[in-house]
Amino acid sequence: MTGCSGGDWPWRQTIEHSFIRFKMFQLVKIFSLVLLAIGGAYAAAGQLQQVTNFGSNPTGVQMFVYKPARLATPTPLIVAMHYCTGTAQAYFQGTQYANLADTHGFIVVYPDAPDSGGCWDVHTTGTLTHDGGGDSLAIASIVRYAIQNWGVDASRVFATGTSSGAMMTNVLMGAYPDLFAAGSAFSGVPYGCFAGPDMWNSQCAQGQLIKTPQQWGDQVRSGYPGFTGTRPKFQFWHGTADTTLYPQNFWEDIKQWTNVFGVSQTPTSNTTNDPLRGYSRASFGPNVQAILAQGVGHTVPEQANDVLTWFSLSNLAPGPQPTTVPPTSVPPTSVPPTTVPPTTVPPTTVPLPSGTPVAHWGQCGGIGWTGSTVCASGFTCTKLNDYYSQCL
Repeated sequence: MTGCSGGDWPWRQTIEHSFIRFKMFQLVKIFSLVLLAIGGAYAAAGQLQQVTNFGSNPTGVQMFVYKPARLATPTPLIVAMHYCTGTAQAYFQGTQYANLADTHGFIVVYPDAPDSGGCWDVHTTGTLTHDGGGDSLAIASIVRYAIQNWGVDASRVFATGTSSGAMMTNVLMGAYPDLFAAGSAFSGVPYGCFAGPDMWNSQCAQGQLIKTPQQWGDQVRSGYPGFTGTRPKFQFWHGTADTTLYPQNFWEDIKQWTNVFGVSQTPTSNTTNDPLRGYSRASFGPNVQAILAQGVGHTVPEQANDVLTWFSLSNLAPGPQPTTVPPTSVPPTSVPPTTVPPTTVPPTTVPLPSGTPVAHWGQCGGIGWTGSTVCASGFTCTKLNDYYSQCL
Protein backbone atom coordinates (compact mmCIF):
# COMPACT_ATOMS: atom_id res chain seq x y z
CA MET A 1 0.00 0.00 0.00
CA THR A 2 1.24 3.42 -0.19
CA GLY A 3 0.10 5.54 2.51
CA CYS A 4 -1.76 4.52 5.60
CA SER A 5 -3.36 7.45 7.28
CA GLY A 6 -5.47 7.73 10.39
CA GLY A 7 -8.18 9.82 8.67
CA ASP A 8 -10.10 10.17 5.45
CA TRP A 9 -8.18 10.85 2.25
CA PRO A 10 -9.58 13.62 0.01
CA TRP A 11 -10.52 12.55 -3.48
CA ARG A 12 -8.24 13.78 -6.22
CA GLN A 13 -6.88 12.34 -9.42
CA THR A 14 -3.25 13.03 -8.47
CA ILE A 15 -1.94 13.28 -4.90
CA GLU A 16 1.27 15.06 -4.14
CA HIS A 17 3.84 12.67 -2.70
CA SER A 18 4.64 15.04 0.13
CA PHE A 19 1.01 15.09 1.22
CA ILE A 20 0.97 11.31 1.27
CA ARG A 21 4.01 11.25 3.54
CA PHE A 22 2.40 13.76 5.92
CA LYS A 23 -0.68 11.57 6.28
CA MET A 24 1.48 8.48 6.74
CA PHE A 25 3.44 10.23 9.48
CA GLN A 26 0.16 10.79 11.32
CA LEU A 27 -0.68 7.11 11.09
CA VAL A 28 2.58 5.74 12.42
CA LYS A 29 1.81 7.18 15.84
CA ILE A 30 -1.64 5.63 15.82
CA PHE A 31 -0.38 2.28 14.57
CA SER A 32 2.32 2.15 17.24
CA LEU A 33 -0.33 2.58 19.90
CA VAL A 34 -2.35 -0.24 18.32
CA LEU A 35 0.63 -2.57 18.52
CA LEU A 36 1.15 -1.70 22.17
CA ALA A 37 -2.53 -2.20 22.88
CA ILE A 38 -2.43 -5.77 21.56
CA GLY A 39 0.53 -6.75 23.63
CA GLY A 40 3.43 -4.39 22.99
CA ALA A 41 6.80 -5.54 21.75
CA TYR A 42 7.31 -9.28 21.66
CA ALA A 43 10.78 -10.16 22.89
CA ALA A 44 12.25 -12.96 20.80
CA ALA A 45 15.29 -14.91 21.95
CA GLY A 46 17.51 -13.63 19.13
CA GLN A 47 17.89 -10.53 17.01
CA LEU A 48 17.41 -9.52 13.42
CA GLN A 49 20.37 -9.92 11.09
CA GLN A 50 20.66 -7.99 7.85
CA VAL A 51 21.12 -9.98 4.64
CA THR A 52 22.97 -8.47 1.67
CA ASN A 53 23.88 -9.71 -1.82
CA PHE A 54 20.84 -11.97 -1.96
CA GLY A 55 20.08 -11.44 -5.64
CA SER A 56 18.28 -9.03 -7.94
CA ASN A 57 17.16 -5.97 -6.00
CA PRO A 58 16.40 -3.12 -8.41
CA THR A 59 14.78 -0.79 -5.87
CA GLY A 60 17.17 -1.33 -2.97
CA VAL A 61 14.91 -3.18 -0.53
CA GLN A 62 16.76 -4.01 2.70
CA MET A 63 16.33 -7.52 4.06
CA PHE A 64 16.50 -8.74 7.65
CA VAL A 65 16.19 -12.31 8.85
CA TYR A 66 15.26 -13.91 12.14
CA LYS A 67 16.61 -17.42 12.58
CA PRO A 68 15.71 -19.20 15.82
CA ALA A 69 18.38 -21.23 17.60
CA ARG A 70 16.64 -24.50 16.69
CA LEU A 71 15.16 -24.99 13.23
CA ALA A 72 12.67 -27.44 11.85
CA THR A 73 14.25 -29.32 8.94
CA PRO A 74 13.38 -28.81 6.16
CA THR A 75 12.61 -25.27 7.27
CA PRO A 76 9.51 -23.22 6.40
CA LEU A 77 9.88 -19.51 5.66
CA ILE A 78 7.50 -16.63 6.43
CA VAL A 79 7.97 -13.22 4.79
CA ALA A 80 6.43 -10.64 7.16
CA MET A 81 5.90 -7.14 5.70
CA HIS A 82 5.38 -3.91 7.58
CA TYR A 83 2.78 -1.19 7.15
CA CYS A 84 3.37 2.29 5.67
CA THR A 85 5.77 4.38 7.79
CA GLY A 86 6.90 1.12 9.39
CA THR A 87 10.19 -0.71 9.31
CA ALA A 88 11.41 -4.28 9.45
CA GLN A 89 12.50 -3.70 13.04
CA ALA A 90 9.10 -2.30 14.03
CA TYR A 91 7.28 -5.29 12.56
CA PHE A 92 9.74 -7.67 14.21
CA GLN A 93 9.07 -6.07 17.59
CA GLY A 94 5.36 -5.45 17.14
CA THR A 95 4.22 -8.90 15.96
CA GLN A 96 4.56 -12.40 17.36
CA TYR A 97 6.22 -14.15 14.42
CA ALA A 98 9.74 -14.19 15.87
CA ASN A 99 8.45 -15.55 19.17
CA LEU A 100 6.53 -18.24 17.33
CA ALA A 101 9.61 -19.01 15.26
CA ASP A 102 11.43 -19.86 18.51
CA THR A 103 8.64 -22.30 19.33
CA HIS A 104 8.11 -23.86 15.92
CA GLY A 105 11.47 -23.58 14.16
CA PHE A 106 10.63 -21.61 11.02
CA ILE A 107 12.60 -18.64 9.61
CA VAL A 108 11.13 -15.15 9.29
CA VAL A 109 12.30 -12.57 6.76
CA TYR A 110 11.37 -8.94 7.43
CA PRO A 111 11.83 -6.77 4.32
CA ASP A 112 12.27 -3.01 4.75
CA ALA A 113 10.64 -0.80 2.10
CA PRO A 114 13.05 1.57 0.29
CA ASP A 115 10.49 4.35 -0.16
CA SER A 116 11.21 7.24 2.22
CA GLY A 117 7.62 7.03 3.47
CA GLY A 118 8.01 3.36 4.31
CA CYS A 119 5.43 2.18 1.75
CA TRP A 120 5.67 -0.74 -0.62
CA ASP A 121 5.60 -0.39 -4.40
CA VAL A 122 2.33 -2.09 -5.26
CA HIS A 123 1.41 0.10 -8.23
CA THR A 124 4.09 -0.17 -10.93
CA THR A 125 3.92 -2.57 -13.84
CA GLY A 126 7.28 -3.99 -12.81
CA THR A 127 6.27 -4.95 -9.29
CA LEU A 128 2.97 -6.42 -10.55
CA THR A 129 4.76 -8.63 -13.10
CA HIS A 130 6.66 -11.85 -12.48
CA ASP A 131 10.39 -11.01 -12.47
CA GLY A 132 9.48 -7.58 -13.84
CA GLY A 133 11.20 -5.46 -11.20
CA GLY A 134 9.98 -3.30 -8.34
CA ASP A 135 9.97 -4.18 -4.66
CA SER A 136 8.32 -7.54 -5.29
CA LEU A 137 11.34 -8.80 -7.25
CA ALA A 138 13.60 -8.17 -4.27
CA ILE A 139 11.29 -10.23 -2.07
CA ALA A 140 11.26 -13.01 -4.66
CA SER A 141 15.07 -12.86 -4.69
CA ILE A 142 15.37 -13.32 -0.92
CA VAL A 143 13.00 -16.29 -1.11
CA ARG A 144 15.10 -17.93 -3.81
CA TYR A 145 18.25 -17.16 -1.82
CA ALA A 146 16.75 -18.71 1.31
CA ILE A 147 15.81 -21.88 -0.54
CA GLN A 148 19.31 -22.22 -2.00
CA ASN A 149 21.32 -21.26 1.09
CA TRP A 150 19.31 -21.79 4.29
CA GLY A 151 17.69 -25.16 3.68
CA VAL A 152 14.23 -23.60 3.30
CA ASP A 153 11.51 -25.95 2.13
CA ALA A 154 10.45 -24.59 -1.27
CA SER A 155 6.94 -26.00 -0.77
CA ARG A 156 6.40 -24.10 2.49
CA VAL A 157 7.09 -20.43 1.84
CA PHE A 158 4.46 -17.96 3.05
CA ALA A 159 3.76 -14.22 3.12
CA THR A 160 1.84 -11.97 5.48
CA GLY A 161 1.61 -8.26 6.11
CA THR A 162 -0.41 -5.36 7.45
CA SER A 163 -1.88 -2.49 5.41
CA SER A 164 0.85 -1.67 2.87
CA GLY A 165 2.38 -5.05 3.72
CA ALA A 166 -1.01 -6.66 3.11
CA MET A 167 -1.12 -5.04 -0.29
CA MET A 168 2.31 -6.44 -1.07
CA THR A 169 1.10 -9.86 0.11
CA ASN A 170 -1.61 -9.63 -2.56
CA VAL A 171 1.01 -8.65 -5.13
CA LEU A 172 3.21 -11.64 -4.26
CA MET A 173 0.26 -14.05 -4.51
CA GLY A 174 -0.38 -12.84 -8.06
CA ALA A 175 3.09 -12.15 -9.44
CA TYR A 176 4.94 -15.03 -7.74
CA PRO A 177 2.52 -17.95 -7.34
CA ASP A 178 5.44 -20.27 -8.05
CA LEU A 179 7.23 -19.24 -4.84
CA PHE A 180 4.47 -19.05 -2.23
CA ALA A 181 2.21 -21.70 -0.76
CA ALA A 182 -0.16 -19.31 1.03
CA GLY A 183 -0.66 -15.72 2.13
CA SER A 184 -2.52 -13.84 4.85
CA ALA A 185 -3.24 -10.12 4.39
CA PHE A 186 -4.50 -7.72 7.08
CA SER A 187 -6.35 -4.65 5.79
CA GLY A 188 -5.17 -4.58 2.18
CA VAL A 189 -6.70 -4.23 -1.28
CA PRO A 190 -7.05 -6.60 -4.25
CA TYR A 191 -4.10 -7.41 -6.47
CA GLY A 192 -3.60 -4.58 -8.97
CA CYS A 193 -6.06 -2.23 -7.28
CA PHE A 194 -3.38 0.46 -6.90
CA ALA A 195 -2.01 -0.03 -10.44
CA GLY A 196 -1.08 3.27 -12.03
CA PRO A 197 1.48 6.05 -12.07
CA ASP A 198 1.08 7.21 -8.47
CA MET A 199 1.98 5.67 -5.14
CA TRP A 200 -1.49 6.40 -3.78
CA ASN A 201 -4.74 5.51 -5.55
CA SER A 202 -7.73 7.25 -3.96
CA GLN A 203 -10.26 5.49 -6.18
CA CYS A 204 -9.13 2.12 -4.86
CA ALA A 205 -8.58 3.27 -1.30
CA GLN A 206 -12.09 4.71 -1.04
CA GLY A 207 -13.73 1.57 -2.37
CA GLN A 208 -14.74 3.11 -5.68
CA LEU A 209 -12.81 0.74 -7.95
CA ILE A 210 -15.44 -1.88 -8.69
CA LYS A 211 -14.77 -4.72 -11.13
CA THR A 212 -16.37 -8.02 -12.05
CA PRO A 213 -14.91 -11.22 -10.62
CA GLN A 214 -13.60 -12.09 -14.08
CA GLN A 215 -11.85 -8.73 -14.42
CA TRP A 216 -10.22 -9.06 -11.00
CA GLY A 217 -9.23 -12.65 -11.67
CA ASP A 218 -7.74 -11.75 -15.05
CA GLN A 219 -5.68 -9.08 -13.34
CA VAL A 220 -4.15 -11.69 -11.02
CA ARG A 221 -3.47 -14.02 -13.94
CA SER A 222 -1.75 -11.20 -15.81
CA GLY A 223 0.89 -11.07 -13.06
CA TYR A 224 2.43 -14.30 -14.34
CA PRO A 225 1.06 -15.05 -17.81
CA GLY A 226 1.09 -18.71 -18.65
CA PHE A 227 1.47 -19.95 -15.08
CA THR A 228 -0.20 -23.36 -14.78
CA GLY A 229 0.97 -24.52 -11.36
CA THR A 230 -0.86 -24.59 -8.04
CA ARG A 231 -1.95 -21.15 -6.86
CA PRO A 232 -1.15 -20.13 -3.26
CA LYS A 233 -4.19 -20.19 -1.02
CA PHE A 234 -5.15 -16.83 0.37
CA GLN A 235 -6.65 -15.45 3.57
CA PHE A 236 -7.56 -11.80 4.07
CA TRP A 237 -8.86 -9.67 6.96
CA HIS A 238 -10.64 -6.32 7.00
CA GLY A 239 -12.48 -4.04 9.41
CA THR A 240 -15.95 -2.66 8.70
CA ALA A 241 -14.93 0.76 10.07
CA ASP A 242 -11.81 1.18 7.91
CA THR A 243 -11.76 4.73 6.51
CA THR A 244 -8.26 4.48 5.03
CA LEU A 245 -8.76 1.42 2.82
CA TYR A 246 -12.53 1.24 2.71
CA PRO A 247 -14.21 -2.12 3.43
CA GLN A 248 -15.48 -2.39 -0.13
CA ASN A 249 -11.97 -3.66 -0.87
CA PHE A 250 -12.81 -6.72 1.23
CA TRP A 251 -15.71 -7.59 -1.06
CA GLU A 252 -13.60 -6.92 -4.15
CA ASP A 253 -10.97 -9.29 -2.70
CA ILE A 254 -13.65 -11.97 -2.40
CA LYS A 255 -14.63 -11.49 -6.03
CA GLN A 256 -11.01 -11.62 -7.14
CA TRP A 257 -9.79 -14.70 -5.31
CA THR A 258 -12.91 -16.82 -5.71
CA ASN A 259 -12.56 -16.21 -9.44
CA VAL A 260 -8.87 -17.14 -9.37
CA PHE A 261 -9.76 -20.46 -7.76
CA GLY A 262 -12.92 -20.96 -9.78
CA VAL A 263 -15.27 -21.20 -6.81
CA SER A 264 -18.58 -19.60 -5.88
CA GLN A 265 -18.80 -16.30 -4.03
CA THR A 266 -21.27 -18.00 -1.70
CA PRO A 267 -19.33 -19.20 1.37
CA THR A 268 -19.17 -22.92 2.02
CA SER A 269 -19.08 -22.09 5.73
CA ASN A 270 -19.39 -19.04 7.94
CA THR A 271 -18.62 -18.75 11.64
CA THR A 272 -19.15 -15.85 14.01
CA ASN A 273 -17.01 -14.66 16.93
CA ASP A 274 -14.07 -16.28 15.14
CA PRO A 275 -11.32 -15.74 16.16
CA LEU A 276 -12.50 -12.78 18.27
CA ARG A 277 -15.87 -11.43 19.33
CA GLY A 278 -17.46 -9.56 16.44
CA TYR A 279 -15.29 -11.23 13.79
CA SER A 280 -16.92 -13.37 11.08
CA ARG A 281 -14.95 -15.97 9.12
CA ALA A 282 -16.22 -17.02 5.70
CA SER A 283 -14.58 -19.90 3.82
CA PHE A 284 -14.96 -20.35 0.08
CA GLY A 285 -13.59 -23.86 -0.09
CA PRO A 286 -10.11 -24.73 1.23
CA ASN A 287 -8.17 -22.03 -0.62
CA VAL A 288 -9.95 -18.74 0.09
CA GLN A 289 -10.85 -17.40 3.52
CA ALA A 290 -12.19 -13.94 4.39
CA ILE A 291 -12.48 -12.53 7.92
CA LEU A 292 -14.55 -9.40 8.53
CA ALA A 293 -14.10 -7.54 11.83
CA GLN A 294 -17.21 -5.60 12.85
CA GLY A 295 -16.44 -2.12 14.15
CA VAL A 296 -12.69 -2.44 13.61
CA GLY A 297 -10.94 0.34 11.71
CA HIS A 298 -7.62 0.50 9.94
CA THR A 299 -5.89 -1.77 10.66
CA VAL A 300 -6.98 -5.21 11.87
CA PRO A 301 -4.26 -6.35 14.31
CA GLU A 302 -2.25 -9.38 13.18
CA GLN A 303 -3.53 -12.68 14.57
CA ALA A 304 -0.28 -14.59 14.26
CA ASN A 305 -1.49 -17.89 15.74
CA ASP A 306 -4.43 -17.91 13.35
CA VAL A 307 -2.07 -17.20 10.46
CA LEU A 308 0.11 -20.18 11.46
CA THR A 309 -2.98 -22.38 11.38
CA TRP A 310 -3.75 -21.13 7.87
CA PHE A 311 -0.16 -21.91 6.89
CA SER A 312 -0.42 -25.40 8.45
CA LEU A 313 2.49 -24.61 10.78
CA SER A 314 0.72 -24.80 14.14
CA ASN A 315 2.05 -28.29 14.88
CA LEU A 316 5.55 -27.63 13.57
CA ALA A 317 8.41 -28.30 15.98
CA PRO A 318 12.21 -27.84 15.75
CA GLY A 319 14.14 -30.83 14.48
CA PRO A 320 13.68 -33.23 11.55
CA GLN A 321 10.19 -33.28 10.11
CA PRO A 322 8.19 -36.33 9.01
CA THR A 323 8.94 -37.47 5.50
CA THR A 324 5.31 -36.92 4.56
CA VAL A 325 4.52 -33.23 5.00
CA PRO A 326 0.83 -32.31 5.36
CA PRO A 327 -0.45 -30.35 2.37
CA THR A 328 -0.72 -26.58 2.76
CA SER A 329 -4.32 -26.72 1.57
CA VAL A 330 -6.11 -28.89 4.11
CA PRO A 331 -9.66 -29.85 3.12
CA PRO A 332 -12.41 -29.60 5.70
CA THR A 333 -12.76 -32.62 7.96
CA SER A 334 -16.53 -32.54 7.58
CA VAL A 335 -18.95 -31.37 4.93
CA PRO A 336 -19.54 -27.63 5.46
CA PRO A 337 -23.06 -26.26 5.47
CA THR A 338 -24.38 -24.99 2.17
CA THR A 339 -26.25 -22.12 3.78
CA VAL A 340 -24.76 -19.33 5.82
CA PRO A 341 -26.25 -18.96 9.31
CA PRO A 342 -27.30 -15.43 10.24
CA THR A 343 -24.93 -13.38 12.34
CA THR A 344 -26.61 -12.31 15.59
CA VAL A 345 -23.61 -11.10 17.60
CA PRO A 346 -23.30 -7.31 17.94
CA PRO A 347 -20.13 -5.66 16.63
CA THR A 348 -17.17 -5.01 18.89
CA THR A 349 -17.98 -1.31 18.93
CA VAL A 350 -21.47 0.16 19.17
CA PRO A 351 -22.73 1.30 15.73
CA LEU A 352 -24.76 4.43 15.20
CA PRO A 353 -28.31 4.23 16.64
CA SER A 354 -30.89 3.02 14.17
CA GLY A 355 -32.20 6.51 13.36
CA THR A 356 -28.86 8.30 13.02
CA PRO A 357 -27.90 9.15 9.41
CA VAL A 358 -24.87 7.24 8.14
CA ALA A 359 -22.26 9.25 6.23
CA HIS A 360 -21.25 8.60 2.62
CA TRP A 361 -19.47 5.21 2.23
CA GLY A 362 -20.59 4.06 5.69
CA GLN A 363 -22.18 0.66 6.38
CA CYS A 364 -25.97 0.73 6.61
CA GLY A 365 -27.03 -2.91 6.52
CA GLY A 366 -26.19 -6.56 5.99
CA ILE A 367 -26.49 -9.83 7.87
CA GLY A 368 -25.81 -9.15 11.52
CA TRP A 369 -25.86 -5.37 11.16
CA THR A 370 -27.50 -3.72 14.20
CA GLY A 371 -26.72 -0.08 13.42
CA SER A 372 -28.45 2.63 11.49
CA THR A 373 -29.99 1.90 8.10
CA VAL A 374 -30.63 5.58 7.32
CA CYS A 375 -28.18 7.37 5.05
CA ALA A 376 -27.28 11.05 5.15
CA SER A 377 -29.12 13.33 2.75
CA GLY A 378 -28.24 12.67 -0.86
CA PHE A 379 -27.14 9.06 -0.34
CA THR A 380 -28.98 5.74 -0.59
CA CYS A 381 -28.41 2.54 1.38
CA THR A 382 -27.30 0.22 -1.41
CA LYS A 383 -27.06 -3.56 -0.97
CA LEU A 384 -23.72 -4.82 -2.25
CA ASN A 385 -24.26 -8.39 -1.02
CA ASP A 386 -26.04 -10.20 1.81
CA TYR A 387 -23.38 -9.14 4.30
CA TYR A 388 -22.79 -5.51 3.46
CA SER A 389 -24.88 -2.51 2.43
CA GLN A 390 -23.26 0.90 1.98
CA CYS A 391 -24.43 4.53 1.73
CA LEU A 392 -23.73 5.48 -1.88
